Amino acid sequence: MAIAACTLFVKGGIDIVHFVGEVITEMSEAGPKENIIVEIVETVHLFLVGTVLFLTSFGLYQLFIQPLPLPEWVKVNSIKELELNLVGLTVVVLGVNFLSIIFEPEITDLAVYGVGYALPIAALAYFMKVRSQISKESSEGEQLKSIGEVTSVNSESNWLINKKED
Repeated sequence: MAIAACTLFVKGGIDIVHFVGEVITEMSEAGPKENIIVEIVETVHLFLVGTVLFLTSFGLYQLFIQPLPLPEWVKVNSIKELELNLVGLTVVVLGVNFLSIIFEPEITDLAVYGVGYALPIAALAYFMKVRSQISKESSEGEQLKSIGEVTSVNSESNWLINKKED
Protein backbone atom coordinates (compact mmCIF):
# COMPACT_ATOMS: atom_id res chain seq x y z
CA MET A 1 0.00 0.00 0.00
CA ALA A 2 2.82 2.40 0.78
CA ILE A 3 4.29 1.80 -2.69
CA ALA A 4 0.92 2.55 -4.28
CA ALA A 5 0.66 5.70 -2.16
CA CYS A 6 4.11 6.86 -3.25
CA THR A 7 3.17 6.15 -6.86
CA LEU A 8 0.05 8.30 -6.51
CA PHE A 9 2.10 11.10 -4.93
CA VAL A 10 4.58 11.00 -7.82
CA LYS A 11 1.74 10.91 -10.38
CA GLY A 12 0.07 13.86 -8.63
CA GLY A 13 3.33 15.82 -8.64
CA ILE A 14 3.83 15.12 -12.35
CA ASP A 15 0.24 16.17 -13.04
CA ILE A 16 0.74 19.45 -11.16
CA VAL A 17 3.92 20.26 -13.08
CA HIS A 18 2.23 19.37 -16.37
CA PHE A 19 -0.87 21.40 -15.42
CA VAL A 20 1.15 24.49 -14.48
CA GLY A 21 3.03 24.22 -17.78
CA GLU A 22 -0.27 24.01 -19.71
CA VAL A 23 -1.76 26.97 -17.86
CA ILE A 24 1.28 29.13 -18.53
CA THR A 25 1.39 28.31 -22.25
CA GLU A 26 -2.37 28.68 -22.72
CA MET A 27 -2.53 31.99 -20.87
CA SER A 28 0.06 33.44 -23.23
CA GLU A 29 -1.82 32.15 -26.29
CA ALA A 30 -5.59 32.35 -25.92
CA GLY A 31 -6.49 32.44 -22.23
CA PRO A 32 -6.97 29.68 -19.70
CA LYS A 33 -9.02 26.56 -20.35
CA GLU A 34 -12.47 26.23 -18.87
CA ASN A 35 -11.75 23.02 -16.98
CA ILE A 36 -8.91 24.29 -14.78
CA ILE A 37 -10.90 23.57 -11.64
CA VAL A 38 -11.61 19.99 -12.75
CA GLU A 39 -7.92 19.31 -13.29
CA ILE A 40 -7.00 20.79 -9.90
CA VAL A 41 -9.68 18.76 -8.13
CA GLU A 42 -8.61 15.56 -9.88
CA THR A 43 -5.00 16.15 -8.84
CA VAL A 44 -6.07 16.79 -5.26
CA HIS A 45 -8.07 13.56 -5.49
CA LEU A 46 -4.86 11.66 -6.37
CA PHE A 47 -3.11 13.09 -3.33
CA LEU A 48 -6.06 12.25 -1.06
CA VAL A 49 -6.22 8.63 -2.23
CA GLY A 50 -2.46 8.42 -1.78
CA THR A 51 -2.84 9.79 1.74
CA VAL A 52 -5.52 7.22 2.56
CA LEU A 53 -3.28 4.40 1.35
CA PHE A 54 -0.26 5.82 3.15
CA LEU A 55 -2.00 6.25 6.51
CA THR A 56 -3.66 2.84 6.22
CA SER A 57 -0.34 1.15 5.51
CA PHE A 58 1.29 2.94 8.47
CA GLY A 59 -1.62 1.97 10.69
CA LEU A 60 -1.49 -1.68 9.71
CA TYR A 61 2.28 -1.73 10.20
CA GLN A 62 1.93 -0.19 13.66
CA LEU A 63 -0.79 -2.62 14.70
CA PHE A 64 0.67 -5.86 13.42
CA ILE A 65 4.45 -5.44 13.15
CA GLN A 66 5.88 -2.77 15.46
CA PRO A 67 5.19 0.78 16.63
CA LEU A 68 6.81 3.56 14.64
CA PRO A 69 8.21 6.87 15.92
CA LEU A 70 5.50 9.04 14.34
CA PRO A 71 3.56 12.13 15.41
CA GLU A 72 0.55 11.45 17.63
CA TRP A 73 -1.99 12.25 14.89
CA VAL A 74 -0.57 9.43 12.73
CA LYS A 75 -0.22 6.81 15.46
CA VAL A 76 -2.80 4.05 15.54
CA ASN A 77 -3.41 2.11 18.74
CA SER A 78 -6.33 -0.10 17.71
CA ILE A 79 -8.29 -1.36 14.74
CA LYS A 80 -11.13 0.94 15.80
CA GLU A 81 -8.91 4.00 15.40
CA LEU A 82 -7.73 2.80 12.00
CA GLU A 83 -11.33 2.20 10.88
CA LEU A 84 -12.43 5.66 12.00
CA ASN A 85 -9.46 7.32 10.28
CA LEU A 86 -10.11 5.37 7.11
CA VAL A 87 -13.82 6.19 7.13
CA GLY A 88 -13.14 9.88 7.67
CA LEU A 89 -10.65 10.01 4.82
CA THR A 90 -13.03 8.04 2.59
CA VAL A 91 -15.75 10.64 3.18
CA VAL A 92 -13.33 13.39 2.14
CA VAL A 93 -12.31 11.46 -0.99
CA LEU A 94 -15.96 10.92 -1.94
CA GLY A 95 -16.65 14.62 -1.46
CA VAL A 96 -13.73 15.64 -3.66
CA ASN A 97 -14.73 13.09 -6.28
CA PHE A 98 -18.27 14.51 -6.35
CA LEU A 99 -16.83 18.01 -6.61
CA SER A 100 -14.94 17.00 -9.74
CA ILE A 101 -18.19 15.66 -11.23
CA ILE A 102 -19.99 18.93 -10.47
CA PHE A 103 -17.53 20.84 -12.61
CA GLU A 104 -17.77 18.46 -15.59
CA PRO A 105 -19.61 20.36 -18.35
CA GLU A 106 -21.17 17.28 -19.97
CA ILE A 107 -22.80 15.92 -16.80
CA THR A 108 -26.44 17.02 -16.66
CA ASP A 109 -28.06 14.74 -14.08
CA LEU A 110 -26.31 15.82 -10.88
CA ALA A 111 -29.16 14.65 -8.62
CA VAL A 112 -28.41 11.00 -9.35
CA TYR A 113 -24.73 11.54 -8.67
CA GLY A 114 -25.54 13.55 -5.54
CA VAL A 115 -27.70 10.78 -4.11
CA GLY A 116 -25.11 8.20 -5.13
CA TYR A 117 -22.45 10.03 -3.16
CA ALA A 118 -24.66 11.18 -0.28
CA LEU A 119 -25.88 7.71 0.69
CA PRO A 120 -22.42 6.21 1.33
CA ILE A 121 -21.34 9.36 3.15
CA ALA A 122 -24.44 9.20 5.37
CA ALA A 123 -23.86 5.49 6.02
CA LEU A 124 -20.21 6.11 6.90
CA ALA A 125 -21.16 9.02 9.18
CA TYR A 126 -23.67 6.77 10.95
CA PHE A 127 -20.99 4.08 11.27
CA MET A 128 -18.61 6.60 12.85
CA LYS A 129 -21.31 7.75 15.29
CA VAL A 130 -22.21 4.22 16.35
CA ARG A 131 -18.55 3.20 16.63
CA SER A 132 -17.69 6.21 18.78
CA GLN A 133 -20.70 5.58 21.04
CA ILE A 134 -19.66 1.96 21.50
CA SER A 135 -16.12 3.08 22.31
CA LYS A 136 -17.42 5.63 24.84
CA GLU A 137 -19.67 3.09 26.52
CA SER A 138 -16.90 0.52 26.77
CA SER A 139 -14.44 3.06 28.19
CA GLU A 140 -17.07 4.29 30.68
CA GLY A 141 -17.77 0.68 31.64
CA GLU A 142 -14.06 0.10 32.23
CA GLN A 143 -13.83 3.27 34.32
CA LEU A 144 -16.85 2.24 36.40
CA LYS A 145 -15.37 -1.23 36.85
CA SER A 146 -12.06 0.23 38.07
CA ILE A 147 -13.92 2.65 40.38
CA GLY A 148 -15.90 -0.30 41.72
CA GLU A 149 -12.70 -2.25 42.33
CA VAL A 150 -11.14 0.68 44.18
CA THR A 151 -14.27 1.12 46.26
CA SER A 152 -14.33 -2.59 47.02
CA VAL A 153 -10.66 -2.58 48.06
CA ASN A 154 -11.23 0.52 50.21
CA SER A 155 -14.24 -1.09 51.87
CA GLU A 156 -12.27 -4.23 52.65
CA SER A 157 -9.33 -2.25 54.02
CA ASN A 158 -11.67 -0.10 56.13
CA TRP A 159 -13.31 -3.28 57.46
CA LEU A 160 -9.90 -4.69 58.35
CA ILE A 161 -8.83 -1.46 60.06
CA ASN A 162 -12.07 -1.34 62.03
CA LYS A 163 -11.71 -5.01 63.01
CA LYS A 164 -8.13 -4.43 64.27
CA GLU A 165 -9.31 -1.45 66.34
CA ASP A 166 -11.97 -3.63 68.05
